[in-house]
Amino acid sequence: MTMIQAIISGIVQGITEFLPVSSSGHLVILHRLFGIEEPQIGFDIFLHMGTLLAIFLVFWRDIVDAVTVKKKMFFLVLLGTFSTLIFILIFGKNIEAAFSNPKLVGAMLIVTGSWLILGSFVRFGTQGASGVKAILIGLAQGVAAIPGISRSGATISTALFLGFEPQSAARFSFLLAIPAILGAFLFKIKSGGAFEGFSINYIFGFITACIFGVIALKLLLRMLLKNRFHLFGVYCIVVGILVLLVM
Repeated sequence: MTMIQAIISGIVQGITEFLPVSSSGHLVILHRLFGIEEPQIGFDIFLHMGTLLAIFLVFWRDIVDAVTVKKKMFFLVLLGTFSTLIFILIFGKNIEAAFSNPKLVGAMLIVTGSWLILGSFVRFGTQGASGVKAILIGLAQGVAAIPGISRSGATISTALFLGFEPQSAARFSFLLAIPAILGAFLFKIKSGGAFEGFSINYIFGFITACIFGVIALKLLLRMLLKNRFHLFGVYCIVVGILVLLVM
């Protein structure tokens, strides 16, 4: 992978990790356009670490509160993380194989789009967080490991569907992302996959993903306030159809 390809990948990751359009799906499509056939799992993990830093920069007050004052939120994030982990342990190997299948990515983008539209207009449940809601949102995060399913889209849409306010849904979604991304990185380090093929281009991708991640996070929060979340769903459906027709 060249430096330019790494920077472009970082831009795409930073934007699509937080805008609910599936970063993994877009990276699979982008790498295929670059002519890269093999899954770039190690490089993609570094891009996710860049967007993890973006979460810390934007939500640092909420993170501090969760571990010091709002202990219930900390517990709910752990509960959601546990349900994500169970899902990945059961289906992880099948999911990793899907990263080389652009047709599947296209189909899952259509699923993501439908999920976003449903979450924007349908409500089932009362306001506020609970253990059951945390488990369900955590399962949605597990499903989002499939390329083409947006992690932020799946978790925020599920939270909205379950009665969360838009800002609270986004906050819980990104708090839940922290242990998920850290866990994936540590797992890859243990298995030797995180630094496989490592080069300076990994750092360029990391920095670019962080910068554009901060921008995308702030844009997403504005879109939620203006009730325009469903527009991302339309985008995902259109892109998914194009991928199925072209790739």
